[in-house]
Amino acid sequence: MIEQAMDAFDRGDDDSARRLCLDVLDNVPNHVDALSLLASVLQTTGPVTAVIALLQRIQRLMPNDLAVTQELAGLLLREGRLREAEIQARNAVRLSPNSPMPHTLLAMALTDNHQPQAGEFHYRRVLELAPPDAITVANLAWNLKLQGRLAEARQLYEHATALDPAIPLTWLGWAQTEEAGGNLVRAAHFLDRARRLDPGRDTYTFQATLLARQGELHAALTVMNEVTGRPDATGNDWLERGRILDRVGRFDDAFAAFTTGKTMLRQAGQRYADEEVAELFARLTGFFIAERLKLFPTPPVMAEGPQPVFITGAPRSGTTLVEQVLSAHPAVAAGDELPALAAVAAGVTRMLGSPLAYPEALSELWMGDQRDGLERMRDEYLRRALKLVPLAPGSRLFTDKMPFNEMHLGLIALLFPSASVVHVLRHPLDIVISMLSHNMTHGFNCASELETAALHCARVLDLVSHYRREMPLRYLPIRYEDLVGDLEPNVRRLLGFVGLGFDRRCLRFDENRRYARTASYAQVTEKLYSRSVYRYRRYLRHLEPVIPILEPAMHSLGYSI
Repeated sequence: MIEQAMDAFDRGDDDSARRLCLDVLDNVPNHVDALSLLASVLQTTGPVTAVIALLQRIQRLMPNDLAVTQELAGLLLREGRLREAEIQARNAVRLSPNSPMPHTLLAMALTDNHQPQAGEFHYRRVLELAPPDAITVANLAWNLKLQGRLAEARQLYEHATALDPAIPLTWLGWAQTEEAGGNLVRAAHFLDRARRLDPGRDTYTFQATLLARQGELHAALTVMNEVTGRPDATGNDWLERGRILDRVGRFDDAFAAFTTGKTMLRQAGQRYADEEVAELFARLTGFFIAERLKLFPTPPVMAEGPQPVFITGAPRSGTTLVEQVLSAHPAVAAGDELPALAAVAAGVTRMLGSPLAYPEALSELWMGDQRDGLERMRDEYLRRALKLVPLAPGSRLFTDKMPFNEMHLGLIALLFPSASVVHVLRHPLDIVISMLSHNMTHGFNCASELETAALHCARVLDLVSHYRREMPLRYLPIRYEDLVGDLEPNVRRLLGFVGLGFDRRCLRFDENRRYARTASYAQVTEKLYSRSVYRYRRYLRHLEPVIPILEPAMHSLGYSI
């Protein structure tokens, strides 16, 4: 029957091959050849989820089969299931550490899953194991672009196009790198090269981005209208269209575009982890209380070397602006969104050998043989963070502005009791409408819809209030509206709080040449503007469903509608 199925598959008779494979599996459910052939049939007929399920079934029977592991990792990558893809790719590297393909798959998974520094290692390993090819060199260039290393990325794109000038994605990636660096003329030139090779949807979307940055909003909107009319339009395309509609003053149409984009992203799997968040926040509130905190060992003595400044706040609250201001000071290095604190929190159970999860695992610190645990966790944070921060001579401080890091204020207070915590506040309705307009996964995918963005922001602000009641913190709240409205006194206050003297370069933050690796990268290279202050007023009718969710937080922060 297997031979008949293989003959049918070779003839292109997928229906017969599929039926024969299913007949075999009815009799021998774990017949590997039948499972493998059925997976091959479904590769052409779909659905992909069924192919993945079959490969996972084969892998349970043959856990050390490299080909199955690689194929499974590749399909999971294509489906955007990055964490699962990373697990499979890591296993492929374990199975064949000197083969290029496992390292390629792991590099792609790590880079796409916001771990570009680790991804860089594996791309470079591929180039050690095999002659350089244009795709790998271009992928490494994109990885470096994501790290903000634009000059190195440009050199690699030049190399990649010399190896093979006929790959459109290479030219598009180079164009996006130039746009990130503010060289819009070169970006347009490379975009034109990409479009001549393949005028696909991605090139049109980026053309609209370029036009919008150059102020040609109506031309950009014309392009995006065409893109979102295509059957392969994505949620990100609709969000881009909505942002352009917002800038031309068509706010109802913009909100409709944002809603469509977020609906598509939810259909692709981006959904808020409501129950998980509710449980975690209840446990954080229950654990971090003054009575328990008295039981912890004396906080560790400050480590040598650059120290963190935690810039906390919701995405789109102004944290990138504050980091841009601080990192214009010669004593401050910009760390951007560092994953180090979340990694330490996730690793507490292992590090302390606890049977409990975080935060309850921190109770191991009450044991006599774990009294040095805070110092070990602090050093682990610094080890992870400083690998990712581009330090310069004279850097005494570095910023960590991972959004929603304020949920870990209890851990920060234990590990870095003298560290500065700057909490950037903004009108909550401004934050949620801005989060709706961008594709972001921070906060357990809370920005997947308006209501969950509001709910998560309210939950985080309640948690911050709890932390401030229960423990001492070096905490400075700073309002985005105040910073924009009167820059110099607020910059002086900010610098004084983190222990630095005033430096006028911090007022000229738009001259800071670093590439901010966030959605605000273009805005923070402009001179200070106030057009985003109280932006929510243009959308107030659409925001009515979330006002009851956010009203207590607004009142506690001194905001009104």
